[in-house]
Amino acid sequence: MVTAMDEIYRHLNDDSYPPEIDWSDSNIQKFFAGKTLFLTGATGYMGKVFLEKVIRDCPDLKRLYILVRQKKGVTPQDKIKTYFQNTIFDNLRSINPEFEEKVCTVTGDLEKDRLALSDDDRRALVESVDIIVHNGATTKFDEKVSVSLKINVLGTKHMLDLATECKRIQAFLYVSTAYSHCYRKNIEEEFYDPPGDLKMIYDMIAADESAKHGLTEDVLKILLGEYPNVYCFSKAIAEDLVSQYGQRVDFAMAVYRPSVITAAIKEPMPGWIGNNNGPALIFLGSALGIIHVSYHKNYPIDFIPVDYSINSIIAIIYDLAVKRELKRQAVVYNYGSSTLNPITLKELFDALMIEGPHIGSVNIVWYPFQIFCHSKWKFWIGHFFLAFIPAILADLALLCMGQKPRALQLFWFGTKNLDKIDYFGNGNWKIHPCRTMELYDSLNETDQAIFDFDIRKVDWPVTVITYARGGRLHILKEPLDNRKKALKHYHRMRHIHYAVIGIVTLMAIYLATRLLFHLYNVVA
Repeated sequence: MVTAMDEIYRHLNDDSYPPEIDWSDSNIQKFFAGKTLFLTGATGYMGKVFLEKVIRDCPDLKRLYILVRQKKGVTPQDKIKTYFQNTIFDNLRSINPEFEEKVCTVTGDLEKDRLALSDDDRRALVESVDIIVHNGATTKFDEKVSVSLKINVLGTKHMLDLATECKRIQAFLYVSTAYSHCYRKNIEEEFYDPPGDLKMIYDMIAADESAKHGLTEDVLKILLGEYPNVYCFSKAIAEDLVSQYGQRVDFAMAVYRPSVITAAIKEPMPGWIGNNNGPALIFLGSALGIIHVSYHKNYPIDFIPVDYSINSIIAIIYDLAVKRELKRQAVVYNYGSSTLNPITLKELFDALMIEGPHIGSVNIVWYPFQIFCHSKWKFWIGHFFLAFIPAILADLALLCMGQKPRALQLFWFGTKNLDKIDYFGNGNWKIHPCRTMELYDSLNETDQAIFDFDIRKVDWPVTVITYARGGRLHILKEPLDNRKKALKHYHRMRHIHYAVIGIVTLMAIYLATRLLFHLYNVVA
């Protein structure tokens, strides 16, 4: 019997392009031919996938500028050399060994005034750039306030100022988040009132930098108001900047709001995960038998695969510059699954458990099982018995083996961040991507095949299995040829799990029996 996992492994080793496609019919490829694009955030998760995709499937793109921040002791050239060694570019390199020649680096910093660009680099961008995709940001929820506001808000302002100088520019796309106005449960494709203005931002930066330890949590809560963290707050204000600039420029502008980005379904390879952020560690922790209890109200979780997200961005750029020809009005494109193809965490975990015996991992620490609690008191009881106590036992075992204990440290780190997981895991948002899906439906068959982002057709059970495989391969660095060993370990942990359950059950029955006899004798 061929399992879904077997199909995934088969596709992993298949370098052929999807079914025969007549590339000459692609309107998107024709649009990008001869264009020069400027991308920020190229070294991040989405940035890597965007760069790989746009060069691979828009082969006539003239040039791609990327903003690279200067790091102490590392030149931008060395940084990019290491960057292109990532496995994500292997397929592209096999198709086009000279693809790096299309990529030009400019040294700059979103945190600095005027992006810290040299006069020569700024002049080159102003003279040649047709499209700007501003994807750079700090996504840390607990980032220092002044740093977050400088990068996410002022950095966006500096990018908008640069765009207004560019002589050939046709489109500016700002990559935001579907949770920029997360106090709302229904997120429509429209601009909402910002929580502040630039004066407020400058005042907050000054106050944060002047205080020895930055703004206190109490002061920050007052300033953030309905916003749970400085990240969402900063994104909301940055969106408003795009809206303001859109009213006075003569090129197309848009805000792109994706929901939670997950592993790739197809491109550049099934299950590719570029970092440990977002839900990756939670999924991995469950699959490895580390996390066993979750507080989840069974609301739909809004996930979108990274390759689908990037395809939608490329299509939106085309839509902005060619079809809409917008003047003096920025628009919003949402992209999410909650209203079109909803899925819950429990359904995803059930699908994972069906294929678990076919995936395996030599790093499994216990047989993976998951208890979903709808009430917090039940969760905390489960968290104590299934997380805290095992962490203590694990550290004792590590000490006996002469190793450094670290399980309790991980436990406290996870527990400290449970409020963030709770907020975004049980928010029950409805992301409405009407404009984005109308765009997909308007594309011809060729563009739909090359730049697929039809979230309505995503098979979530297969997708989560692909996600697990991606974590196994790209985070745990487990080779694909160890499946026999991995499955043997998986089944061993399952036998130990049920043996422990049996022993605990017998002990509970024994103790309950002794207690009943004792009570009977006391009464008698």
